[in-house]
Amino acid sequence: MRSDWPWPLLVLASATVTAWTTYYANVDLAWLQDHLLAGHSELQGRELEFMRNLLGRTLLTMMSVASSLLVGGAFLLLAAAWLKVVARTRRPDPYVKWVGRAAWLTVPETVMLLMMALRCAIADTSNLPPELSNPLSIAQLTGLGVGSRWLSLAGSVGVQSLWTIALCAAGLRHWLGMGWVRALLIALAPALLLYGAWAVGIVLGAMQ
Repeated sequence: MRSDWPWPLLVLASATVTAWTTYYANVDLAWLQDHLLAGHSELQGRELEFMRNLLGRTLLTMMSVASSLLVGGAFLLLAAAWLKVVARTRRPDPYVKWVGRAAWLTVPETVMLLMMALRCAIADTSNLPPELSNPLSIAQLTGLGVGSRWLSLAGSVGVQSLWTIALCAAGLRHWLGMGWVRALLIALAPALLLYGAWAVGIVLGAMQ
């Protein structure tokens, strides 16, 4: 894996734009607006109408692309920081080198986004919520209902998450000469922390 290629990031950005552009071009906008505003019962009359007019295809597409790119960028920087911390005694390379290596960990997300674009383009239904747009997600694979409080979390975790962890572990073995068990544990730790905290937040919210 080369450490200085920008191609994984450029392909990720292109796949992000393609996926969300395709999604919003095919979704039933009126249905999606109802879905997005379903949890805002305080909106009535003119306020509700204003929000429906505001949430057009262009704005929704721009918001989804921007938020996805921000999340992808944050993932890249945090992954690089984690790898540098892990490698501090074995391979004290500068942070920018680890950013380049971490860029390859975005490949599974890129593949997922391209599959999402293909699915949205050929889907036989236009009533597809954003949380279920990822064909590799747990939510999609388990048939989780739209009303479930676990939908956002289950829609974010999927086959691409496991692939990313495996790719990171392979990278650790290649870059630092680690054994598989240790490499997998190190690769898995950030995901367990992030999704574990998310799950705890959902449970606490359900108890209120």
